[in-house]
This record gives sequence, structure tokens and C-alpha cells, in this order.
Amino acid sequence: MKNSPSQSIQQKGFSLIELLIASTLGVFIVGGILINFISTKESEKVRSAISEIDSNARTALQIIRQNVSHAGYPSTKNIRIEKPFYSQSDGPATNLVCSGGTHVNGATPGTDEYTSDADIGDIMTVVYLADNPCLPGKASCTGTTDINPDALVYTDCLGGGGEVRDSQAVSCSVEKMPNAEDAKIYSTFYVSNDDHTLYCRGNRRGEMALVEDIENIQFLYGVKQDDGTRKYLDATRIEQKNWWGLVNSVQVGLLVRSYDKNVLKQDGKEYYTVLDKKIKVKDRRRMYRVYSTTIDLPNQRRGEFL
Repeated sequence: MKNSPSQSIQQKGFSLIELLIASTLGVFIVGGILINFISTKESEKVRSAISEIDSNARTALQIIRQNVSHAGYPSTKNIRIEKPFYSQSDGPATNLVCSGGTHVNGATPGTDEYTSDADIGDIMTVVYLADNPCLPGKASCTGTTDINPDALVYTDCLGGGGEVRDSQAVSCSVEKMPNAEDAKIYSTFYVSNDDHTLYCRGNRRGEMALVEDIENIQFLYGVKQDDGTRKYLDATRIEQKNWWGLVNSVQVGLLVRSYDKNVLKQDGKEYYTVLDKKIKVKDRRRMYRVYSTTIDLPNQRRGEFL
């Protein structure tokens, strides 16, 4: 039997117009999905960069705070240090040998470690005295119970959290040095302009990279004024006025960047203000963030006024 006209119509496919409409709708749907995917991917890249930058900043500030807060530490013997920071007015440091002829790695800092200002990144060298980490009569107490319970500070910024209690730490302490004031520990913080990494150079343990992707670091030094407030000055001003002994706090500013060079879709800011300095950046498709903190120096609370 032949199909009826109504049956023939039902067996026909989509018309050309219907196909065009369906194709157009499909293009819009796929395009929307693709745009959403790209947007989500870009957002994830930004979130990942922010998380990475925040983590690096927290780590850097924590390490700096831990060591800078020791500035001027007088040891258990309560020997006052006139200058809690090593600066140009100190002149080249004398290379000391600890008691018993023990040599330490870079026992004294060099002239390139003066606390000073620079647009590419400030340098700060903190000074404090070393306690004897072991009980009297013990040449070493690493991994033992012969630990001096009163000892608080006896390593530089690379001392592994204060767990290095070897013969070197003992012989270079205030109790063992012929002149107790020579038992100084120096910890220098700076950012390398070559690899944009925060470094610490300690006179007891050498030098080590600490945190990557730190674009710049700046320091300001707080001195109490007669009205009770603090005035923050850079190292140059403090050096000119010979106020290092009056410094009782430090402001730290960091410009931290993303590892990825292409986080931003278009060029970002060219200049960022870090404390009192405007810092120019080159890779403007990176993401940058500024962080700052104030570190109190408990060993310097002596109440001097300007």
C-alpha cells in the first residue's frame, strides 16, 4: 500500500531552516561553555597566584620576625650591646677566632653586609649575643639532655630553629670567649636582584636562599619621640644621626611576585609603594602584592627619647 500524505510528512527529516537554527543554538551553547571554561581557568590561575604569593610572604615575614626580634639580645649574662645592627660606622669587622681555636664560617660580616638602603632592596644585619647552649663542662649537647635550660639564643638565622648545640656553638658563646662581647651573632637579610630570592647570611652557618619570588625588601627603623610616638627612618638617616642604639622597632616591607610571568591578561602597575619607596617592576604581566609588618625589639626597650 502506498503511504498516505500524512504518513509521508511524518517520515521526513528536519528542514534546512531547522538545521540552521539548531546549529546556531549549538554554536552559542558550545561557545558559552568554552567561555565559562576559559574564565574558570583564568580565575583559578589568579587564585593560585594569590595563594602562592600569600604563602611566600608569610614564610618570609615569619623568618625575619624570628631573627630580628633577637636584636640586641644581651645573653644570659646581661651584657648590653650598644648597637643591635651592624652598620658602616662600625667599620670592617675583625675576624675573630672562638675559644679553643675554633673557627666559624664567616665569623664576622663583610662590608657588603652593612645595614643600608638601596632601591633594589635594603640590607639589614642584626646583632645579638650567643648563650652557651650546654651545661657547664659540656663541649657539646647535640641530641643529649645536657642542655642549658636558660639558653635562649645561640644560632644565626640558619640555625635550624635553635637545635644546633655543637662544639662550635659552645666555644663561641659569651661564657667561653675571652671577651664576652665578642660572642656576637650576625644575621644578614637581603633580596638578590639576580634571582629575586630572599637570602640570609649568618656568620655561624654561611648563606642560604630562604624564599623565592621576593621582588624587593625595605626596612624602616623606629625611634621613640618625646611625645611617646615612634618615628620611622631609613638606615641612612639613622646612621647619620648615630641613633642605632635608640631603635626599638623595625618595619619590614615586602614586594612579592607570582612565579608565573603571565597571570594578568594585560599589563599591571609599573610602580608599587613599599614602605617609603616606589619600586618599579619589569614583568608587568606577573601579579604583585605588598606586605608589611612591625617588629618590636624587646631588648631595646630602654625608654630613650628624641
